[in-house]
Amino acid sequence: MKSNELINKLIKYCIDNKYNKIYICWNGGSGKTTLSYNISKEAKKYWNINIISCDDFLADTNLRKNAIISRNEDWKEYSYRYTSSNFESYFFKNIYELLYNIDHGIDCFYFSKRYKEKNGIKKLYSNYFLTIIEGVGTAFLEKDEKSFKIFLKCNTESEIKRRQKRFKKTASAIELYDEKRDSSYRTNILIHENEFDLIILSGEDFTYEIIKQN
Repeated sequence: MKSNELINKLIKYCIDNKYNKIYICWNGGSGKTTLSYNISKEAKKYWNINIISCDDFLADTNLRKNAIISRNEDWKEYSYRYTSSNFESYFFKNIYELLYNIDHGIDCFYFSKRYKEKNGIKKLYSNYFLTIIEGVGTAFLEKDEKSFKIFLKCNTESEIKRRQKRFKKTASAIELYDEKRDSSYRTNILIHENEFDLIILSGEDFTYEIIKQN
């Protein structure tokens, strides 16, 4: 399925079911941000959209690096820092406050991670047609009767190629693959997969295949 076909279906589905929020989850490099941007671009032809990134509500990287977790998986012991795949890494109360305001007709502001820049302050409008919340952390967000959750899957090879484009084209696949981070993702995020309304496989060329719909 081509990107524009999927996006038009999603927009129509939200209209028909009176959803005002879409949560988009998957690992880094899966295409969450690209899908969010494309939905926003298409929908803006008719309505305005808010976009919230869960990454803006992550605890400081230095704090997470100094907090070590140890656990066992498949008879192996892993020790790793808190990542975006850990519930404790986020300030979820701040996200829920924003969503509460939007649902109750209150425009609001929040500081993104780039708050020192001119565009770091983001305004969210309660009368906008749709609010997209994207990021790994959406796996932990509770959905309500106005929200729709999408789980975006991607194979490891495509994920690594996208990371190469995003960071350093010269970086090798080994440099961009972190087994401990991947283990944290499998343990903490994949267990929530069945809680999502729609599971989509993202191809390397950003085509999509719906593999499960609740």
